Amino acid sequence: MSNLPRFIVAIAGNIGSGKSTLSKYLAEQWDFDLIPEPESKNPFLKSFYRDPERWAFHSQLFFLSERTKLELKAEHSLQNLIIDRTIYEDAEIFAKSVLSANEYKVYLKIYEQFRELVTPPNFVIYLRTSVDTLMERIKLRGRSYEKGIKRSYIKRLNERYEDWASNFNISPLLTIDTDKYEIYSLFGDIEEVRKNIEEFFWRGRIKP
Repeated sequence: MSNLPRFIVAIAGNIGSGKSTLSKYLAEQWDFDLIPEPESKNPFLKSFYRDPERWAFHSQLFFLSERTKLELKAEHSLQNLIIDRTIYEDAEIFAKSVLSANEYKVYLKIYEQFRELVTPPNFVIYLRTSVDTLMERIKLRGRSYEKGIKRSYIKRLNERYEDWASNFNISPLLTIDTDKYEIYSLFGDIEEVRKNIEEFFWRGRIKP
């Protein structure tokens, strides 16, 4: 087991929740290695937003395989890790929301094999965010391919996130409600947020 990282923290959350910004910030503050969201590498993502029915399967398989590859590569080091979104979210929230029943059956067979390969996080931080706040943040960050994201899609993802977080039992999960923070002041007021996270972190890491 000496080739496994010492500690793994995952940041979970819907599109626009602030997880990538928080992941980068905490990685810098804690001197953890960061496994980033492979969004920019996905060659199918823009096509998916234009034509979800045609490109959802391609896009979801890319995210699953790329995220697994990045995690396995990082796990060969002894560095602590922060993961920007998990393969669990890919499968149990996003793929479930956008794939047809037959596509999802095929996807799950691949996911179940990949899931066995990666080390579960020591704990997960879930950024709970309302649909109104998510839509505003998506608008503010101004990514061209996200302009067509429908409120109904974000709402459906949010509902799945709540179910997923309520039933997640692989690792301890800390929920942070981010609605009371603006997208930028969330990280301007990071000391309060980080204090809550670190209290949970050490409570889970130090054994009595």
